[in-house]
Formats: sequence, C-alpha cells, structure tokens
Amino acid sequence: MENASNRSDPQVVPTTSRLNDIAEFEKETVVTFGVFDGIHIGHQTVIDTLLKCAVQHQLMSVLIGFYPHPLAFLAPERCPPLLTPLSKRVALLQQLGIDKIIMLRFDAQIAAMAPEHFVEHVLLKKCRARHVVVGYACQFGKDRAGNAQKLVDLSKIYPFGVTVVPATEIDRAPVHSTRIREALTRGDLRCGLQLLGRYYSLIGKIIPGDGRGRQIGFPTANIDTEKQVYPPNGVYAIQAKLEGQWLDGVVNIGIRPTFDGTNVQVESHFFDFDETIYGKSVEIFLIEKIRSERKFPNPEILIQQIRRDVSTAKKILAEVNPLPEKIG
Repeated sequence: MENASNRSDPQVVPTTSRLNDIAEFEKETVVTFGVFDGIHIGHQTVIDTLLKCAVQHQLMSVLIGFYPHPLAFLAPERCPPLLTPLSKRVALLQQLGIDKIIMLRFDAQIAAMAPEHFVEHVLLKKCRARHVVVGYACQFGKDRAGNAQKLVDLSKIYPFGVTVVPATEIDRAPVHSTRIREALTRGDLRCGLQLLGRYYSLIGKIIPGDGRGRQIGFPTANIDTEKQVYPPNGVYAIQAKLEGQWLDGVVNIGIRPTFDGTNVQVESHFFDFDETIYGKSVEIFLIEKIRSERKFPNPEILIQQIRRDVSTAKKILAEVNPLPEKIG
C-alpha cells in the first residue's frame, strides 16, 4: 500500500459524526464508503485503490465509515459481533495514509436515504466527490437498494467516475468480514490472521475481578471487552499492548468451570508483571490456542496445568515475529 508520508496528515473525526455536523469540503475528492469492520486485506485493497486514484487525479482522498454497524440500528437482534471497535478501526485507518477519515453515525437520517439522495447529498454536495471507489459487494441507501452497479448507473447521470474493486480472494474464496467472523468463532486463528493481515485482538478496559488468580499465584487482569467476536473458550498465548507497553502472557476465555463460573470472562496473566492497572485500556493479540477450557478436580491440579500453559505459551511466543502493530 502507498506510503503517504509526503501527503498531508490525516484528519480524523475522533468519534462518530452526524451528517449535518460535517461541513462541505473545500477541495474535490475521491471517496470510498462502507462499514470497514476488520480493515481486512479486502478493505486494504479498496483503500489502496482509493489512494492511487487520489494521486492520479490530484484529488483529496476521503473515507466514510459507517458506525455503528447498520444492523445495530435496523435490526439489533441480527447485528453481528464486532471485529474492530471504533477506536481500533480509526487507528488502523490512520496508518494507511488517507487524507480525511469520517466515521459517520448510522442513524435514521442515513437509513432513510435513497441511493440517489446519498450520492447527491453526501458524496457530491458534502464531499465534492469527483470519483468514487467501492468494493464489488457494496450496498447503500434505503433497504440496501444501492450497489456497485447502481453507482455506475448514477455516474452516467451525475458528474463523477466510479471504480469497482473486485473481490480479494484467498483459497479461491472472497475475503469479507463474515468469513473472518466464522473463522474466529470456530477457532481458526490462522485463517483470521491470513484474512485480516494481522493477529486478531480483543480490546477493553481492565476491571476488578474476584482476586482468585492472585490467590493461586497467577494474578490476572479481567478485561471488559466490547461486543467483539470471541474464539472458542480456552487458553491462548497472547501478546498485549498496555498503554504503549508490550507484554507477553496467556489469556483464559471462558466461564472458569473449576470454580463453578457461569459467565464468559476474559482473564489475562502477563508474564513478569504485577502492577495495579484497573481502568486502563489493553489490547490482547491472540497468537495461538494452547488448550480448551475444562473443569479440574481441585485448584491444585489447575495450578499445575497453568504452569504448563505458561511454559507452552513462552515457547510459542519465542517463535513469533514482532507484531505489525509494534511499528510506529
């Protein structure tokens, strides 16, 4: 992907903005739009095309990301869990060299727009788009009546061009967010890594637990994650980013059956680390699954197993290349 170090610094709306709050742009632009959950390699191909088009036509590059997911507004019961919360999504997009990033709140105003109105009011009037780049499966407008072909048809009426980016395929199947969610849900972290282009991570704030980990000699950080995709319950080798500090460790995702737990919790144990970090944000990258969660006859046998888990995790992590997120 193009290195945009010689371009202007990205301008990012740090939270979601409503359409009426966005001022009309001063420069003509090339625009892409969509949900962009995951910022996976298919999304990256679309953004790479956006940046190349901006250079070719000497236009400002603009990305409009819808947040929350449209189904969170239209049909919450069918809304899929997130791959990337808002903060992570913006952070990843900032690295790609886009001139202006707008996270547009998907609300009643956006949901009610006919495709023609979206093109006229958002793309042409607000963004001053002279070219639009979209993926092959894009949908927009009321009742998802707009798609890539609709944009091509409208470009024959309105003064803008369209580039439709074909599917990015791995193993002869398109890369898309649903495929990644399915891979992670069945525990295929390797497939998730391949499709995302990075290790999958869980993000949240550290909250107080019941202190049981410390009692058995393995202090843990309980993480209150956002509504993200969880892999199957079990113990995983992880690398974690805690306010700029990188830590190795293990995480248990599950109900803690040895202690008759019922709710799924995310508990991380960081190696050679014993600080009070309640309230801090942490991101844990799931490197490899060590074992499934199971109930042990007593805490003593669990402690023995945790020691083996830690030893296994250290061997796994010793073979891991530095994470892409560590650069910059």
